[in-house]
Amino acid sequence: MNEIHLTGQIKRIWTYSDNLYLRLSVRRDPGRPKRSPREGGPYDYVTVVFPDARDQLRFAPGQTLTVHGWLQSRDFDESLADFLKRAGTTLPDAPEGVTVHRTVTEIVAERWKVERGSGN
Repeated sequence: MNEIHLTGQIKRIWTYSDNLYLRLSVRRDPGRPKRSPREGGPYDYVTVVFPDARDQLRFAPGQTLTVHGWLQSRDFDESLADFLKRAGTTLPDAPEGVTVHRTVTEIVAERWKVERGSGN
């Protein structure tokens, strides 16, 4: 069964193509393996995609969101220059045509609810 249900705080919002993406911080349940503060502390960070919702939905950083959906993974190649730019650095003599293969796992939202009283 591929089904997921979680609640987290919206940290980042972006769009790509016709899709809306959110980055959620989700607090780990007590009793689960701990992470160091450098690794994110008691939070895990997940990406949620709302297919074809680029212009239909509005969320705000800081809101608490409960989402139900399923996991999908997708593979893509990214140019080295774009990869470095997202990392906040550049390589002056970066070779042209070099790509980085990446696999992304994300939650595809089917149902969701913004918790009352949350947000900025």
